[in-house]
Amino acid sequence: MALRVSERVQAVVFVAILVTAIAGLYAVAQRFQPSPVPAAEVRLVSLEVEGDGWSIHYRPPVTLNNTAFGILREASATLAFSLTYQLYEVPQGVFVTEINGSANGEGGRYWQYWVNGTYENVAADHRALQEGDTVLWRFSIPQEGG
Repeated sequence: MALRVSERVQAVVFVAILVTAIAGLYAVAQRFQPSPVPAAEVRLVSLEVEGDGWSIHYRPPVTLNNTAFGILREASATLAFSLTYQLYEVPQGVFVTEINGSANGEGGRYWQYWVNGTYENVAADHRALQEGDTVLWRFSIPQEGG
């Protein structure tokens, strides 16, 4: 004689398994999050921002904003241009959506950044800067494969 489990018990077991699976996935995702960049003083970092028909140049002699996003945010505050961004939890990082009135999606263009001529594939707040680095933010059509 087969034991028949009620629909209510089946539902409770299903929910318990689902909650356990979601908690497990969340724990794995948290484990693979990038480490925050510790604050450090960097010298001679330069920032170039290229919009549609305009550009911004910023070269502080020294800064504690030692990420590609940190130097952009510092320049925005110092030079008084607008900067809009979103913070994400999974994956953890910042996503720049607008600089100086140019917003992502206009004409198929988006804000992307390079450090020392190399297109970066990590969130800008996780890209540490070293002495003498050059950061370029460009409003352009996304890179192929990147």
